[in-house]
Amino acid sequence: MLFYSANLAFIVTHLYSWLLKWYYKPKAYSERFHELFPAQKAVGYIYLLQVFELPYLFQIGDPDALLFVNAFALLFFSLQMLVMCELYFFPHTAHPIKDFWVFIPAVIALLPLFLQAVRLISLPAGYRLWAFVVVTIIFLAFFYLSIKMALKIGRGVRRYNEDTYADSDDFPVQFAQYIQWVPTAVCVLLACNFYADDPWVKFVRDVLFIVASIAFCIATLNPWRKGIPKSAEGLDEQEEEVRSSSNRLSDEQYNELAASLDHLLAEESIFTQSHITSEVLMKRLGTNANYLTEVIRRSGYQSFYDMINMHRVRHAIALIHQNSDEKLLNIAMQCGFTSSASMAKAFQSQGKPSPSTFKKKV
Repeated sequence: MLFYSANLAFIVTHLYSWLLKWYYKPKAYSERFHELFPAQKAVGYIYLLQVFELPYLFQIGDPDALLFVNAFALLFFSLQMLVMCELYFFPHTAHPIKDFWVFIPAVIALLPLFLQAVRLISLPAGYRLWAFVVVTIIFLAFFYLSIKMALKIGRGVRRYNEDTYADSDDFPVQFAQYIQWVPTAVCVLLACNFYADDPWVKFVRDVLFIVASIAFCIATLNPWRKGIPKSAEGLDEQEEEVRSSSNRLSDEQYNELAASLDHLLAEESIFTQSHITSEVLMKRLGTNANYLTEVIRRSGYQSFYDMINMHRVRHAIALIHQNSDEKLLNIAMQCGFTSSASMAKAFQSQGKPSPSTFKKKV
């Protein structure tokens, strides 16, 4: 009864989550909801596909049914999450047809296991060993793709930070950082469940996924939500006065931290490190996020990335003047930019002529 209740709750929770993801549409987005947020359908598919847990629900304890549902979860959960991440974070590169065909190996491997679980066919003795081998080969390919996806999301976050000067607490950046390694972690969890091939392990997996699905639905119920930068422009005088009065640092503390920050920027040129984060700066200064944010703001910068890119631009201009024959890409790399295009965008955001224009003037 315990296994049955957990599996039933697992299926019902995921079906309800499917209804939310497919049919909950705010009025403002009802007409173009799935066009604007294509990942919603992909997430819904993950939940809807859990109806394939039914063979185990109707045959609790049956080893054939357990093998099928564990293999199904291992292959389809890991693969569908990759499709979801591609649609959510990189919609411009998603290919629906390609995403469909990538499921074919998993379907071929799972079909005989499904037919055996529902007693439509009888596989020869020793089929379980071959099933483990085939599923493992396909899973390893998906696991490799999940690692590539995690690294791709990480690169995207860093590029987003640099190109848009987003603060690390903006919602889109936060969400990407939190979810970056989720597909890989789920792959590992499902692999443990599959190779254990035990009803109690399946029970624990069901409970964990019920909690995770509910939390994920709540966290992503408003997928159109955007981050609100701390350094919002257009503050009126009263708001500015309230914000200034909330300073946590005394003048002495601020002066000490500001001097250390200036040393890191002016003397050590810490901004030339590629993909530098506020965590690196906090560690070097021996302070926390709130104090660092206050020092940056009171020093006249809009945000951490505004400060970093302002110094990078100044450094790039100095390098161009020193050696006008140097390639812009090399100069960009020396300044900490990831490409000449991101350097040009930083120049433009600060109201300066393009790097190529500076080169012509030198």
